[in-house]
Amino acid sequence: MLKAGECDMDERTEDGRTGLHVAGMLGRAGSVRELIEAGAEVGAKDKAGRTMVHWAGEYGHVEVLKTVEEQCGKEQLKHIMEQPDISGITCAHLASYRGHLEVVRYAVETCGEEVLRQKDDLGQTCAHYAGNGGQLEGLRYLAETCGEELLREKDDDGRTCVNAASRGGFLEIVQYLADTCGEELLREKSNNGKTCAHYASRGGHLEVLRYLAERCGEGLLREKDNDGNTCAHEASNRGYLEVLRY
Repeated sequence: MLKAGECDMDERTEDGRTGLHVAGMLGRAGSVRELIEAGAEVGAKDKAGRTMVHWAGEYGHVEVLKTVEEQCGKEQLKHIMEQPDISGITCAHLASYRGHLEVVRYAVETCGEEVLRQKDDLGQTCAHYAGNGGQLEGLRYLAETCGEELLREKDDDGRTCVNAASRGGFLEIVQYLADTCGEELLREKSNNGKTCAHYASRGGHLEVLRYLAERCGEGLLREKDNDGNTCAHEASNRGYLEVLRY
């Protein structure tokens, strides 16, 4: 029907998205199938360098990804899923951040576990994204699939996924990572000398700070970064009075 109407399958919006991008974002597997059959470019990228697979992954539409495989074959889907956007971000990164575990599993089935280790332009893996997004089940899956070393992986600034979880106030994740990787992970410093305590204070997360003190001792709260700042300085700069009192 689309072919008969002589529609432009790859007409773009101002941000460079095509009909496939929109259909992928909305989870319209039937529309995706129809557009592909009509000749739409499956690997088309918007101005951010994202394909429809990025958008389907971010919004958790695994049925869209399966439709692409049915229409184009596993190899083509694998090629597209491995493609990063202009910031080095893949479909698996986005799904990890959002907690779409079914999409993450499907990415591994399609591309292999290396897709979980792939780094963006900041050196962050899917573990960092899951930590940033507060996705505990996602982190458990990553550890089961790739091993604990993925949880210890540092980005270009020397931060691990536990730093991200501390900054976000995700106490259950901090506890899980300490139990899985050992408390030394909590003590590790990023390139600027900051520990988990600095990041938790920066976000005003008192319960995380309490746990860090119980697990590692109060000495962790006194640690100074490269500029001589403790976690108290971080809290003071942002007006977190409850953290300062603690």
